Amino acid sequence: MSEEIAALVRRLASESREDRAAAQDALTALGAPVVKHLLPLLRNEQTPGNSAAESCLESLGHAAIDPLREVRAEGPGSLRKAALRMLATIGGADALSDADRAAVERLVQIKLPDEEPGDLPADCWIAVPEAEIGDIVRALDLHDARPVTTAMGLSAAVEHENSLRRPTEDGGVTTAYRVFITPEFDGWRLIYGADYLNDNWAQIVTRLSAHCWEAHFYAIDDYNGAQVWWVSENGHDKRGYRTYGDPEWIGEPMEFERNLMPGGDAHDDEDDDAEQYAEGVRDPEEVASSISIQPTVVEVLDRVGHGWLAVTDPDVGHGRFRGALDI
Repeated sequence: MSEEIAALVRRLASESREDRAAAQDALTALGAPVVKHLLPLLRNEQTPGNSAAESCLESLGHAAIDPLREVRAEGPGSLRKAALRMLATIGGADALSDADRAAVERLVQIKLPDEEPGDLPADCWIAVPEAEIGDIVRALDLHDARPVTTAMGLSAAVEHENSLRRPTEDGGVTTAYRVFITPEFDGWRLIYGADYLNDNWAQIVTRLSAHCWEAHFYAIDDYNGAQVWWVSENGHDKRGYRTYGDPEWIGEPMEFERNLMPGGDAHDDEDDDAEQYAEGVRDPEEVASSISIQPTVVEVLDRVGHGWLAVTDPDVGHGRFRGALDI
């Protein structure tokens, strides 16, 4: 059996896509015994067959968990790191041993005080000014909020699995989300959650502004050529723009927009660029730079505290979300 597995593993590095696919299917069919043979290919991303081996382990799913746990416990040491990453990828934190979960938590605590967040994603986010973390958690009815580095929070809420569907007692289905709340930057906290914001942004920004006085939503979809920005105060929509909205605009232009409109302080009546601002400002990043903060410049802003990662469903903890998170 070992020789058969070894031969199939070598074929994962074949130049033929068909040969690689056939080897992957055959290895998946063999089940748990192939795990220890695949792990050496994961020690280095440049190793031939690396991505095919990872895909094969993911296809094995829960059948790979016990062999991976065995490697974590008994070695060899050179494969322990790859085994830990695959355990998190396949089964989330619930697949890790108590010792591994404790080690991850210690590493987070070590990194929190001196982390350098770097620039944040600028495709979809919410900004809230001068809000305590507890106010945001209560406003959105979040649960199990825990300190995380910015890298870990973004990894969990944007880059990896960040929503789960589960059955309810009445026979329906509900969705649980992961939500990341950033440290405070120049008085602003940003909120990320790829699926959470995509599915619920209108309700989220309204609820936040009702509890925290003000909240902004920004989204840039380059693929569909869509831009959205929305400002809510005290639970009511104040001003917003949606590329494909009906209506496209809501509310009255804000002061920074009026300054850019024809006749405003920032333009004279003959300015060639004035026409683009005839109805208001469309670019979310330009809006954010005028009335909140841009995610791409937080590295140079004053930072207070650390980020928090939370879930929306009290019956779904962090451990069920799959993905090997950055720290």
